[in-house]
Amino acid sequence: MSVLSTVLSPRKHARHAKPSKAAPALAAGGLTAAFAVVGGGAVATSASAGGSLAQFEALAQCESGGNWSINTGNGYYGGIQFSAATWRGIGYSGLPHQASKATQIQAGQKLQGLYGWGQWPACSRKLGLSGNGGVSTPTSTATSTHTHAARAAAPTRTAPVRATRSRTAPAFTGGVMTTADVSTFSATTKAWQQQMRSRGWTIAVDGLFGPQSSSVATRFAAEKDLHHTVAGTVDAAVFKAAWTAPIT
Repeated sequence: MSVLSTVLSPRKHARHAKPSKAAPALAAGGLTAAFAVVGGGAVATSASAGGSLAQFEALAQCESGGNWSINTGNGYYGGIQFSAATWRGIGYSGLPHQASKATQIQAGQKLQGLYGWGQWPACSRKLGLSGNGGVSTPTSTATSTHTHAARAAAPTRTAPVRATRSRTAPAFTGGVMTTADVSTFSATTKAWQQQMRSRGWTIAVDGLFGPQSSSVATRFAAEKDLHHTVAGTVDAAVFKAAWTAPIT
């Protein structure tokens, strides 16, 4: 998800199990850092852990005016404006604004460590935050949109591997793809991921529909004006468009 452009106007978040608990959870995710006690929980203070406490406090000021319990009804929650899908996709339960500040920062560090500050493109630019949290990604232009939902995994674009317009899509089986399927392999999901990669999107082709796939799906649906699709999911319309829609 992603970042709000102003302090006073909370925006939607971008850039999926029980909630992880401070240091052990971050260590399990390959994130190492010193920890400070904030709001009753341990929070990594080193940028190597996916951003410092100070960085996330500044980010929250930009995203939500520093209101860690905010819920405006726009589908994005808490100080740094997580979507529910992204929040659960990185291993947390409930809704972000119901969690403590410490837990929200921990989740933000985890997301930043996985995908970089591009999860909050507007505010990260405004605050001068940069870096991809140690993730190796192809050199390409990061995409951004007017909503956090479309920025959940900071999808990037490269030149298409091959032309894909006007091709017939394979059968859409298995139902709508959501981040609830992050641990369940699907051949249909893998086919869609492969097709999106061929269109130039940076996406893992593993048959598991996780945060990155969800982010790409949101951005792609917005790009193709598929407004009836739930953000972050792949339904029959999004699936078909991967083969038939023009590459832009």
